[in-house]
Amino acid sequence: MEVTQAAVRSVQHDLFGVLGRPAGHSLSPAMMQAAFDVLGLKAYYLALEADDLAEALAALDAVGFRGLSVTVPFKQEAMKLCVHVDAAAQRIGAVNTLRRTQGGWEGRNTDWLGAVRALERQLSLQGVTALVFGAGGAARGVVYGLTEAGAHVVITNRTEDRARELAAALPCSWVPMESFHRVKPQVVVQTTSAGMSGRPYAFRVPQNFFTPQMVVMDIVYSPLETPFLRQAKAAGARVVDGLEMLLYQGIEQFSWWLNRPAPEAAMRQALRRAAHERKGKAVHE
Repeated sequence: MEVTQAAVRSVQHDLFGVLGRPAGHSLSPAMMQAAFDVLGLKAYYLALEADDLAEALAALDAVGFRGLSVTVPFKQEAMKLCVHVDAAAQRIGAVNTLRRTQGGWEGRNTDWLGAVRALERQLSLQGVTALVFGAGGAARGVVYGLTEAGAHVVITNRTEDRARELAAALPCSWVPMESFHRVKPQVVVQTTSAGMSGRPYAFRVPQNFFTPQMVVMDIVYSPLETPFLRQAKAAGARVVDGLEMLLYQGIEQFSWWLNRPAPEAAMRQALRRAAHERKGKAVHE
C-alpha cells in the first residue's frame, strides 16, 4: 500500500501511539495519556495493531502521527525503516521509539535507559558486577545499558551459543547456566519471559544465592511480583519490578517527542493503576 496524501488529518490534537502485534494489552496508553492530560496537552495516545509495518508507518505519517512507541514484533524491522537512528539503537540492533520529521521517521532505543534509570534509583552501577539472565532482544538492551553505566556484566543463558554471541557483540562476560551461582553480583536482572503469568523457568536459583546486599530486577510485570522476585525479596534483597523499566523508558520517549520534561509522578500512578486493573493478564512491551 502506498499512501501519498492523507484523506484526513488530525488538526486539533497531536497523535501518538504504541504500534505492535498484538497491542491491545499494552499499558503504555494509560501512562502516556495521563502525562498529556496532567500537562493540559491536546494529544491522544492510541494502541495500534498492524500486520505490515511499512504500510502502517506510511498510513500513520499521512494521518499526522507525531511519535510512536514500537513493541513486538517490530523493534528490529522499524530500525531498517528509519532515516536516522541513534548510536545506542545501532549497537542494540533495535528501536522502540519513532519520531516523525520532515525527512521521515527517526528512531531511538529507550529500553536500555529505562533499565538503567530503574536500577540507579537503588544504587550506582559504576563498578558493580551485574548478572543478566537471558540473551534475547530484551537482554541486549539491558546489557548495553549496564555496560554504558560502568557495570561489569556477566550473562547466563540456557542456550550457550546465544550467550557467547551476545558477550562478543557487547563486550562482557558469560557463564554457563549451571554455574551462574558462582558469580557474586551486586545486581541481578532477569530478562526472559519466564515467570510471565506462570511460564516455567529454564533455571533454578539456589536458596542461598540471593543476599540482602543485592538489587534484583525482573523485566516481567505480569505478575508484578514474579517467583524470581519473590525469592529475592524473601532473602532480603531490594527488588525492582518490570513496571519501573517500562516507566522510565516511557519518560525518555515523552521527553524526546515533546522536548520537555515528563510528569513522572502522574505516569507512575497511572501505570500502577492500569497494571492493578489488568492483574493476571500476560503483558509485555
